[in-house]
Amino acid sequence: MKQNQDAITQKRAYFAENGMELSEDLNTIRITARFLPDEWDDLTDEETEDMTLKEVEQERKRKREYSWKWFVSRLTYLLQRAGLHKAVYLSNPMYQDMEYRDFSDFEEAYLVHCDESGAAFGESEWDETMGVRLVSWVPKEIIVDEDHPYLSARDGVLFNKDQTELLWYPYGKEEETYTVPNGVTKISYRAFAGYMTTVAMRKQDGSRVERLWRRVFHNLIDGGMDTEYEIRPASVVKYVFNRNLRHVIMPDTVTVIGESAFDHCIFLNSVKLSNTLEEIGSEAFKGCRKMREISLPDSLERLIAQQQYYYHRYRANFFPDNLERVNFLGTRCRLQPIITNRAWKSGWPDITEPYTTKFFSEIFRSRKDVTITFEAGNERFSSESGVIFNKDKTELIYCPKWKSGVYTVPKTVIRFGREAFAGCSGLTRVIFAGSAVTDIGDKAFFYCKALWDIDLRSIKHIGDRAFTGCKALTRINLHSVEHIGNEAFSDCTALDPTITIPRSCRCMSSFAFSHWKRLTTSLKTLRVPRETEVICLDNASSRRWDDKLLPEIDLY
Repeated sequence: MKQNQDAITQKRAYFAENGMELSEDLNTIRITARFLPDEWDDLTDEETEDMTLKEVEQERKRKREYSWKWFVSRLTYLLQRAGLHKAVYLSNPMYQDMEYRDFSDFEEAYLVHCDESGAAFGESEWDETMGVRLVSWVPKEIIVDEDHPYLSARDGVLFNKDQTELLWYPYGKEEETYTVPNGVTKISYRAFAGYMTTVAMRKQDGSRVERLWRRVFHNLIDGGMDTEYEIRPASVVKYVFNRNLRHVIMPDTVTVIGESAFDHCIFLNSVKLSNTLEEIGSEAFKGCRKMREISLPDSLERLIAQQQYYYHRYRANFFPDNLERVNFLGTRCRLQPIITNRAWKSGWPDITEPYTTKFFSEIFRSRKDVTITFEAGNERFSSESGVIFNKDKTELIYCPKWKSGVYTVPKTVIRFGREAFAGCSGLTRVIFAGSAVTDIGDKAFFYCKALWDIDLRSIKHIGDRAFTGCKALTRINLHSVEHIGNEAFSDCTALDPTITIPRSCRCMSSFAFSHWKRLTTSLKTLRVPRETEVICLDNASSRRWDDKLLPEIDLY
């Protein structure tokens, strides 16, 4: 107990130095008027010399916003660490719901942790017989002095002065449902977010638990790998977050959800978004493992990816990993192009157009099967059994990767969009039930490895890499085809030994039926009409011919 009192005394002294007061039980944080943001430096005469008045105002606004963002970031960091966490050492624990997490990059030893029970195991010889219980003391409410010029509190929650921005929700608040007050326009950076911390493991007598640490490293002398062993203190890796909060309801005044606002709110089940929401920041709902469904309002315009400080990459994880359903509400679909987490070597970001296959597969990537729906009155899109179409269902835009078995195409469809079925590894057959599909876009069936049957008699255009990697595809009927794109049937290793290109085909790529040398393919002869133009790509001469093989061409 004395150890706890010493830690509490040190923590209270640290917060007092920063203009905050912690109660002795750590339940309450009082923010005094002494905790203020740093003064931002106004523009110098040299900086404004070549600026217009409008540019000067814009730059001053940018500096004020940056200063406020830095102040909120520092404030959030302090508030998150106002609690005290202790690892109590136990013998012969009986824990049922363990979750393995590898945190080998931590400086100290690491342990498995369980978010629900707070139990943990180590990674050493005492794993099967020893364990720990995690105990936390976290603040339940925030109090702000009335004379503070920038901050205020309401029902124990921290806001800016005019209560238009929610800054921090305490980890110890006990309500299961929180309704954001009317008038709030922004959920700030990490307002509800949890964080990860390490807690020293101690025995019942207070001494540190130690374990054998193994480190493998590269030997620069002989080029081999060496191993070192040393005794290090053991620690528990734990997420600190509000364990009571289950539901958040936003008023229609909220327009912005900031970066990492709900990051690792692990027990959060649902968030009712504002009907006027315009912007969601990166990693806003990352780690919300209990969330299964989210409904995006018609007003949503921006998903803001944050640029990382290295490699010019962008963080574009906006939604939980366990989502099962995404509902697009309203009719307009006004999302703007999104900067994704990939970038060219030059540093130029890779732009993802909204409502495309790439958008659905990357922005809503999940460990589960995600069903995406649009409201019936939507002006641009429609959905059926999780498959996305344009409004009049003439183009199939996106088929979820969890689709398997047989898929029957609606009668109205005449085109498969780019990457429409790409990666549907369980799809075996595609049936055209009276539909007259004539156009298959680029990579439409890219690596549908189980696809063995598709009727191509009505197809006139086959895009680049449309069927690349369809290793189960055997017989294809190209009765009406007019164009076959580059590598359209590349690496389709089970095709018939001889394939005849019809006279209707005006042009095709010379690599349409190519395959990598390491693969064994049954296709040996490709019969091509003399009048068909076989296009040799510009970069064909730079290809390694010993790696890419082509079937024998028989002109007729």
